[in-house]
Amino acid sequence: MERLEGRVNAINQIIRERPELRKPLELHTMILEAQRQLRESLGKGTSLDWNDKSIISNLQHDALKSNKPIASLLDASVFDPIVLLHTCEKVAGVFFEKGAKEEELKEFIREMKSGRINIRDAVSAVLKGDAELFENYGEKFRTDPALIFFIISSLIQPCIEEIANKTDNSLREKWWQAPCPVCGRVPICARSKNNKRYLVCTFCGSRHLADQFLCANCGNTDPSTLKFLTPEDNPEFRVDYCDKCKHYLKVIDEDKSGRPIPESLEDIITIDLDIIAKDAGLVRI
Repeated sequence: MERLEGRVNAINQIIRERPELRKPLELHTMILEAQRQLRESLGKGTSLDWNDKSIISNLQHDALKSNKPIASLLDASVFDPIVLLHTCEKVAGVFFEKGAKEEELKEFIREMKSGRINIRDAVSAVLKGDAELFENYGEKFRTDPALIFFIISSLIQPCIEEIANKTDNSLREKWWQAPCPVCGRVPICARSKNNKRYLVCTFCGSRHLADQFLCANCGNTDPSTLKFLTPEDNPEFRVDYCDKCKHYLKVIDEDKSGRPIPESLEDIITIDLDIIAKDAGLVRI
């Protein structure tokens, strides 16, 4: 509970400092509150005891051995469908409040509650990165598939965050790939410190070492085509981009920053960089 309350307090502090970010930060807080039951449970929505160090150790070992993210190695059968459904309704309620197409989304929830859609199948698709299933859901329920993906992702997020919190440095320092070693998502943000660049996953909170000259989107490592933009009024932030694929990464330079930037909020706090990147003709990962 203290961890959740601490995150909410940090968000409220940023809202006071940067009121222009109120809307996305308030939405972030509402999702955290909707996840409360999962976040406060020992298993984070699963039947596993994450205090058992051998579970994390084995998953980490298998991830490094197979070069696959930990999430892809999880079996959806460990997730409790009753707790997931309860949280799913709460998260969907946040989007109803924010103006989502209510009846279409409610129909999707009803299908899951009735068992006609197996919630564990949806969870498994998120764990494996199967976008096709969500495209099918979107077409069937006339709803944005990205929204459905986001809602189902929110059900596993507390568990994946717990795993990320308990992995050790061997995974972070040996991974050396762009996708997150814990959840498999390609980061849009990074932190730079002591001439090292760490890719930051704003979904699970994992942070892993990556080459300074690496495009997180296409894998380009040619220094002559990897460039950056820095706002004149905010040198602690920059945009690293690839001239080949035109995708970009938002970077927080901790050596130049005079204030701590809360974890998991990097994407929201650097939202101005998205505008700079768009004006430069760059594409978000």
